[in-house]
Amino acid sequence: MTQQALPAAQASAAVGSETMKHRDAVLMDPRTKLLALFVLNTIAYGTSSLLAQLLAAAVVALLLASLSSRRPLIIYVIAYLVSAALYLGLPLVATGWLTAAIVAIGFWAARFSITLGYFAYFLISTGPSELNAGLAALRLPRMISVPLAVVLRFVPTVIDELRAIMDAMRLRGIASSPIALALHPMRTTQHVLLPLLASTSRIADELSASALIRGLGRPERPTSIVRLRFGIVDVIMLLVLIVLCVASVLRLGLSW
Repeated sequence: MTQQALPAAQASAAVGSETMKHRDAVLMDPRTKLLALFVLNTIAYGTSSLLAQLLAAAVVALLLASLSSRRPLIIYVIAYLVSAALYLGLPLVATGWLTAAIVAIGFWAARFSITLGYFAYFLISTGPSELNAGLAALRLPRMISVPLAVVLRFVPTVIDELRAIMDAMRLRGIASSPIALALHPMRTTQHVLLPLLASTSRIADELSASALIRGLGRPERPTSIVRLRFGIVDVIMLLVLIVLCVASVLRLGLSW
């Protein structure tokens, strides 16, 4: 048990240190983040109000701008602007079935970018201990809170493993760019997907051992050193979410 616990603790510590590197400058209660996750996803896929969609996209951009790393913000802004240009601007200059197909792709890509952008913010800015404390405060069942806590540790570790595999492939001269990976699907499967599947299986075992050591399977309510409190940032975020809901329900602005 001790030998299994050591790599699990190392994986958990690595995720925690990575999260602390990119800690957001604007602190927000994890319960507010969970509410924003639900509201922004609902607006992204469930409203026809263009104004509500644009406001939601702007909110995600501001949240990503509060992170210490600018890379997520740059990727999100480029992805959303390109997607929005495809479905809003392309019909003004071209017609036909190909244009309609590209517009449909841009339409859904813009919505997906809002979801993925906020998920990136949530993943980077929220530590596992913060999420556990927030879920415990919400009195959610263990069947919901425990998988969410494990996923928050699992995803960053898998991303790090994928980066390590890609670096190893570049050093060996197997894949110099993403285009080279796309042009050789069998080689990509052999040198990327298979090692990644083996790594994810090992990571899952380590995180499961770490969860058992932390007592996540116990029926008692866990204690936490994280002190949750609502602040001015949470109040502002709640007001913004109310405005988004009103704009979505009343269908303010143009329709998609």
